Amino acid sequence: MQLCKVWMEQCEAARGIEDEFGTQRALAYLVGEKFLNFLEAAESHAEFRAEIPAFVAQIRAIFEPWQLAEHLQTARQSEAFDAGIYDDAPEIVEDERKADVRRCAADLLLVERAREWLLRDGDA
Repeated sequence: MQLCKVWMEQCEAARGIEDEFGTQRALAYLVGEKFLNFLEAAESHAEFRAEIPAFVAQIRAIFEPWQLAEHLQTARQSEAFDAGIYDDAPEIVEDERKADVRRCAADLLLVERAREWLLRDGDA
């Protein structure tokens, strides 16, 4: 199977996760992890971009829109930056803080793209 089509197996796995462990864990796996990673890969690979509409259709077939919306409200949220963990190396605090801000901003943009794909009316 082509790497860009691995989403098919991931959707099937999410169904099993939902049956075994519940909807929240299935959402975390498929949307919070796999779909967001897929969107990241699609930024630089056309074959992944081409698969997004089909992947979205399968996600929508598995989960209700309200479940997707609820999950995306907290997807990729992280704890606040804690400069205290760098007490032994205060010279790197500013660099780490900046890196944390960049990661958070990238995650926010990624989740917003996921929201646009998964929650918009109609197909892509």
